Amino acid sequence: MDKSFQVLPEVSVLPAHAPIPGMGFLPVNAFLIKAQEPVLVDSGMGMDSDEFVKILESIIDLRDLKWIFLTHDDSDHTGSLQKVLEAAPRARLATNAVTAMRLNTVWPLPMDRMYWLNPGDSINTGDRTLKVIKPPVFDNPTTIGFYDDKLEVLFSADCFGAIVPEPVQNADDIEEKILVEGMIGWASSDSPWLHLVDQNKLRQSLDKVGQIAPKMIFSSHLPPAQGKTKIFLDTITRVPDSTPFVAPDQKALEVMLQQMKPGDL
Repeated sequence: MDKSFQVLPEVSVLPAHAPIPGMGFLPVNAFLIKAQEPVLVDSGMGMDSDEFVKILESIIDLRDLKWIFLTHDDSDHTGSLQKVLEAAPRARLATNAVTAMRLNTVWPLPMDRMYWLNPGDSINTGDRTLKVIKPPVFDNPTTIGFYDDKLEVLFSADCFGAIVPEPVQNADDIEEKILVEGMIGWASSDSPWLHLVDQNKLRQSLDKVGQIAPKMIFSSHLPPAQGKTKIFLDTITRVPDSTPFVAPDQKALEVMLQQMKPGDL
C-alpha cells in the first residue's frame, strides 16, 4: 500500500498500486468519507490487509465508523472487509444483495448488519445523501457506485479507471494523451463487452453521468480527478472502436520470467 492522503477536507484516499508488467500500474483505491456518519468505500486488496487496517485506524477510530459501502465483490475491493467489520461493530455493510449472497459463500456475513441497495436508492449519512447509481462501465454485474450530493462527487467503482505510468495522487499529474490511452486500455480489458455493445445505448448511459455533472470523480482505479468529466465520457465512447485487449500468452510469460531476477519470483 501507499501512504494515505486527503483529497478533500472530508475525504481520505487509501491507495495502492498493482504493477502491470510492461504497461505500468493499476491504482487500487478505497476511500473514507468523514460524513456525520463516516463511510468507508471498499476495503482494498487482501495482500495489503494488515497494513490497510492499520492505516485506516490512523485516520478514524473504527468504533465510530457507521457505513462500509462495498461497490462489488471483486477481491481488490474486499481484501480487508472481514477485519474491518470485526473492528467496527457499529458499521453497516451497504451493498447489492447479489454481492452479499456471493460473499456469503466465502465467509458468513452478519446479515443483521446488511443494508441492500439498488440503483436509485440512497443512504442518508446525517449531513449528506449518497445516491446509488449504476456506473456506465463495469466488470462485475453487481457493481454500484454513488453520488455524494454535498461534495458533488461521483464514486464510480471500476468505471473511469486507467493503467498509469507511475503512482500519482492526482489525475492532473498524468499527461492527457497518456491518461486517455490508459483509460481505453483499462476499459477494454476490464469490460470487454464494450466492443459488442450498442453504442447508442452506451452514450445514453454515459449521458446520465453528464447530467449529474460531478465536480470530481473518484474511481477505484484512477487518481482523484477534478473537472475531467467530459474528457472521461468522450474517452469511453471511443472504446467500442478501439483494438480489443488480448491477454499475454505463455510466450509472453516465458519472456517475463527470463527478465525477472530470482528474488522477484
